[in-house]
Amino acid sequence: MELIRSFFDASPIAVLFVCVAIGFAIGRIKVAGVPVGGIPGTLFAAILIGQIGVEVDENIKTMAFALFIYSLGYVSGPSFFQSLGRSTFNLVHLSLFSSVLIYVTIWSLAQTFELDKGTAAGLLAGGITESAAVGTASEALKNLSLPADQVTAMQANIGVAYAITYLFGFTLVVFFVSLFAPRMMGIDLKDEAAKYAATLGRTDDDDLSPSQESALRGVVARVYQLTREESVGMDVGSFESRFDGFVTVQRIVRGGQVLEPAKDVRLALGDRVALLGRLGELLEAGSFLGPETTDTSGLHIIGETRTVVLTNTDFIGETIIGVRRKIDPDQRRGVYLTKISRSGQTLVPRPQMRLEAGDVVTLYGTPAALDDAVPIVGYAIDQGIAVDYVYLAFGILLGIVIGMITVPIAGSPVALHTGGGCLLSGLLFGWLRSRHPTFGGLPPATALHLRDFGLAIFIACVGLGTGPQAVTLLREQGVLLPILAVVAVILPIAASMYYARYVLKMNPAVICGALAGCFTCTAGLNAAVQAAENETPVLGYTVPYAISNITLTLLGPILVLTV
Repeated sequence: MELIRSFFDASPIAVLFVCVAIGFAIGRIKVAGVPVGGIPGTLFAAILIGQIGVEVDENIKTMAFALFIYSLGYVSGPSFFQSLGRSTFNLVHLSLFSSVLIYVTIWSLAQTFELDKGTAAGLLAGGITESAAVGTASEALKNLSLPADQVTAMQANIGVAYAITYLFGFTLVVFFVSLFAPRMMGIDLKDEAAKYAATLGRTDDDDLSPSQESALRGVVARVYQLTREESVGMDVGSFESRFDGFVTVQRIVRGGQVLEPAKDVRLALGDRVALLGRLGELLEAGSFLGPETTDTSGLHIIGETRTVVLTNTDFIGETIIGVRRKIDPDQRRGVYLTKISRSGQTLVPRPQMRLEAGDVVTLYGTPAALDDAVPIVGYAIDQGIAVDYVYLAFGILLGIVIGMITVPIAGSPVALHTGGGCLLSGLLFGWLRSRHPTFGGLPPATALHLRDFGLAIFIACVGLGTGPQAVTLLREQGVLLPILAVVAVILPIAASMYYARYVLKMNPAVICGALAGCFTCTAGLNAAVQAAENETPVLGYTVPYAISNITLTLLGPILVLTV
């Protein structure tokens, strides 16, 4: 033990990486089929190692939290600002309603059981699984006019309460949205999700499970020999209109000469015609022309896939079929939507599905056609890994400056501090990047890495500082805290469910995803998707997740000031 302590004393930063390594190993352990998670695991490991007494530079803790909270805001920024529209009114309404219920519930529990400010904030961060509240609440405590030893004790209580309550709150949310909520609403989630998906339009993938995909490409190219008399003399424009634009003529070879398929070009007997389009319509179009041929000489076609972030405000809240009607047929000619990614989940495009801010759509077509279509939809994601460190550093610096601004309220100076300031600057800079993608590069994978790594190091710092006081709080309230975590989740989540069902009149399958978003629990969404056996719950998740990530983070200091 002395050898270990002397090693950590010689290199205090080493203990942080030890905590992260052990913590994420613990996080792989499953309880009732649900992984503990790397962040709670890191906190458990840090609290245990902290018993030997290890001091970590406070500046490391502050820097890690700044990276985490800025990246959280940056990732959430586009969805947060663009989701505040009429088409998402019910989801925004539910998110705010849920956050208020969470605050009232935890405040009431704190008053009833005489919890100190730190324990109440830890109950919020752990029971509601909003890890960011650990940092914002700790900063708020540090700036209260209280004795230093009292502040230190309450900051330690945040970490211990978080560690004890997280697993209970996390597990309850996962099982509630996937099992309890459907039963309480009196529905079969699988049947309800299938019915709702049918109203959005059926696809060939409807009978597949979430882990399966079609082995056949949805958009294909084929070559046909024109032999049927009814298609001879038809111009290209009329031919494509016959199949609603879902099939396009890419090349025509006539007598060994390659023709560009302008709309006024007429088809002639013996033409070899290269078609590109959706499989079902293309096979129908091919049979209208004549037999398929393997002679592709002169008909070389380049297909390309581009991943595009939706930013066009005219399309946000609009159905896919509605968006198609809004775009000039010449501008979308030869471009096909193949999939939609929302909050890390892949959605099957359905005609009546509404698009949301921040959706990432995959378009397939020829390079020239994509060049015309992509700017109408949004901006193509740069697949490079370059980071604009000027933009990143300036964003965090601005957040620190914002956090230093104090405003007198009721005679007391109030400030956002580093957490609140970097959260606001992250939201702003993430939104600006989405509107002007020519600067400020921060690839999504890099942003998520900064968020998760910053949080892991910050939580390790919290746990190491918490260690010496952990035993005291466990003796005082160790048995009570898990019970409070269950109450802190079950009351607001059940009330939110009934509110969404009977007041907002939302679809039950969508409600299950929305509840996971309100409690910022991605694992809950995954469980709901698996139980529904289609992606319908995702349609309710994105907006509440973006908004609740912000509101629940800000509840940390609010609880500290009001308990």
